[in-house]
Amino acid sequence: MLLNLKENAIFIADSHYNKQRIEFQNLLNDILNSKIKTSQLFLMGDMFDFLCDEVSYFKTINQNIINTINKLSLDIEIIYLEGNHDFNLKDIFPNCIVVKRENQPLIIEDNEKYIAISHGDIFTPTSYNIFTAIIRNRYFLKLLNLFDINNTISKYFESKLIKKDICHDFKDFDSFAQNRINLYKKYDDTSLIIEGHYHQGKEYSKYINIPSLACDNFYSLVKIKEDKIILQHLQYS
Repeated sequence: MLLNLKENAIFIADSHYNKQRIEFQNLLNDILNSKIKTSQLFLMGDMFDFLCDEVSYFKTINQNIINTINKLSLDIEIIYLEGNHDFNLKDIFPNCIVVKRENQPLIIEDNEKYIAISHGDIFTPTSYNIFTAIIRNRYFLKLLNLFDINNTISKYFESKLIKKDICHDFKDFDSFAQNRINLYKKYDDTSLIIEGHYHQGKEYSKYINIPSLACDNFYSLVKIKEDKIILQHLQYS
């Protein structure tokens, strides 16, 4: 899939929205009310603590923000890269461009150069790939939902996610970033690699890790100067 990156596009990553982390809803409301203006919005995955089409409890508790995204998608281009906490989303967000993990990185065209964009949980060990395939399996999830009497399983899972500490700084980000660049070697013609997932909000060489909204309260705004793409990380308040 080839798309063009637009001036003033917004990237939001890893908001891990839940009843205690509401920044994502507030930020989307500001876009909806034109307090923050954009014509292109990249949701970089893990926008919710958990969301998938097959588990009804999490759709119900997140319905307000689902409605907001769907309303926004009628007026602006929304590209939603599925993460490891939010997947099987196409039926939930019918007007968004939903990019599944197996279709990442998404390649964005930029003046005959290319930008590779992903949530970040790609190029991973076989064991992790097997786990992600199982957890995304629709039959498995529907079975789980069937046995989720009175939402007991979902509520237990929700309580664990809310308590989880998700914010950590890497000791050697540059080495980590270089390793990620090496993993993208089949995309050597890319001028930029943009990921979320790791909650670092740092840059090295041609690698950018988008700040986590949950951890840092930042989103990223695209500026194009002299054919060079710059991502401004802006604090949301």
